[in-house]
Amino acid sequence: MQKSKRKNSLFYLLLISLLFNSCTLEQRLEKKKRRAERKIEKLTIMYPDLLKHDTIKDTFSMVIPAIKHDTAFIDTTSDTTYIYKDKLRIKYIRVGDTTYIEGECKSDTIVRTVEIPVERIVVRKQSIIEQLGKNVRRIIAGLTFLIIAAIAIAALFKILKKSIWPLG
Repeated sequence: MQKSKRKNSLFYLLLISLLFNSCTLEQRLEKKKRRAERKIEKLTIMYPDLLKHDTIKDTFSMVIPAIKHDTAFIDTTSDTTYIYKDKLRIKYIRVGDTTYIEGECKSDTIVRTVEIPVERIVVRKQSIIEQLGKNVRRIIAGLTFLIIAAIAIAALFKILKKSIWPLG
């Protein structure tokens, strides 16, 4: 009866140690993050131009619609005059005692180029102390598992020694 209790208690200790040593979601995410940081570090060592400061150039276009306006007034002299300057066109027409003025500003497109600075890849190396600090829980769980496994093997060896060599 006492042997079965001892076997069960060793089995439960082994099971509990495996349970505490298993990975959680947080640990898996941390491991993936560390792997990604190591890959980025290797890439930046292999390709140092990845660390250069870069800018993105983007062009915006704004279209300003045409503006047109006409008017009329009475004057005594007769003449037709055209005035052109860049995108502005004015037409001054005198017919009899009536004067027509027509003005138009043609549509315009404003193009603006904007430079946007982009942050470079920042890779930080962790010291051995920082790495140990992150892995303290895993190290303690591993050591606990090894101690429990050593105790279980010693107890199993004693049990086998008594059953196989009862006089020795």
